[in-house]
Amino acid sequence: MAQLIKAMSIPETACVESSVISGVPKTEILRLAEEKKTDLIVCGSHGRSGFALLLGSTANAILHHAPCDVLAVRSKKAKE
Repeated sequence: MAQLIKAMSIPETACVESSVISGVPKTEILRLAEEKKTDLIVCGSHGRSGFALLLGSTANAILHHAPCDVLAVRSKKAKE
């Protein structure tokens, strides 16, 4: 998380929060975003080729139902 914050050049005055909760991921992420009045959700994407494969079901649900902006970050493939 700290590396992502540095890479995004987020000002030190910004409030950045992460949470660990249990439940259905898309439901809990959207619930928490609404509850905390979140400005931005950052989520990972598969980064597969083709528009239909770009986002997984969780990222897709977040993108279409979030009460705020969403940044989808492409996951890098592990080097073999």
